[in-house]
Amino acid sequence: MIDYIVVGLGLSGISFCHQLQKHQHSFVVIDNGKQSASRVGSGLFNPIALKRTKPAWMGHQLMSTSMPTYKALEIELGVRLIHHASILKIMHQKADINDWHQASVQDDCRPYMNPNIQQNINPGIRAALGFGEVTNTGWVDTALLVDEFTTYLKSKEKLMQATFEANDLQINDNCVRYSDIIAKHIVFTQGVGGLIHNPWFSQVPLQQTKGELMIVESKDLQEKSIIKGGVFMIPLGNHRYRLGSTYNWKDQNEGSTQKAQLRLQQQLDKMIQVPYHIVSQTAGFRPTLPDRKPVIGVHPQFSHLAICNGMGSRGVLQAPFCARSLYDYIEKGSPIPSEISLHRFKK
Repeated sequence: MIDYIVVGLGLSGISFCHQLQKHQHSFVVIDNGKQSASRVGSGLFNPIALKRTKPAWMGHQLMSTSMPTYKALEIELGVRLIHHASILKIMHQKADINDWHQASVQDDCRPYMNPNIQQNINPGIRAALGFGEVTNTGWVDTALLVDEFTTYLKSKEKLMQATFEANDLQINDNCVRYSDIIAKHIVFTQGVGGLIHNPWFSQVPLQQTKGELMIVESKDLQEKSIIKGGVFMIPLGNHRYRLGSTYNWKDQNEGSTQKAQLRLQQQLDKMIQVPYHIVSQTAGFRPTLPDRKPVIGVHPQFSHLAICNGMGSRGVLQAPFCARSLYDYIEKGSPIPSEISLHRFKK
């Protein structure tokens, strides 16, 4: 018998596996290699909600939990995952500047928001009123993380590459059995596709929110900071930039769309005034909840079934915190924050 089965290998699954390894638990991961949200996400880590110019939910605490996790994974996997870069938010009108000054003096914002408006020195960017600067931010290469952690698990013979079939799970009083695996606990972290077909957590109102990203190339732009206009523009090196992401709650079809491409181009054209060309476009589905918070907890009847899901667009920051909170609840009985608890959804 092993300690855990983990179903799903996106950011939540990897973060939970990291906790298990840190505490020397035995485990096996079941995953079909279709973690679309983790592969197409922007990877941003940023504790400020820039659209509303205010602290994101638990932003500072999430930063202090999550970044050490990715640093440890960098060392463990021997790859570079964390890319530091300031975020420059374009000031479109004087009211934006006033909002920036007011927010930058708040306790949760002060460590990150530069109170002084930065003048634009890049002729390729449209920012006549300058930028608000967020420091200690950047992006995590989530696609590389998924690929490298998958390879790592294969080398340790801890990965079953298959689609999890809920009907094949046998639940006993003190353990679960799946195929020839017997475990004390099973944790579901497989994102929106898997949870929709999960009969044990059907009370969770998970939504599929489609997001699309583009990679563009521009040799004339020469920008090293992350630019926030209508969308984010993230420098990847070699004159390439990641642009996104869109949000679509209605489109449930896989694959990228011309509509999203046009929208991203329109936003980009408002942000820059130099030539560029589109290199690629990708699409994926984020698991989101109506209150935009994650969900973690154990099944009310079967305490050896647990869930860690619904990370949405802030999965980079939320996944390590949620994974540690769930682990501490299962192993130590530590309380789960009420805002993200499974108990807020009643059958």
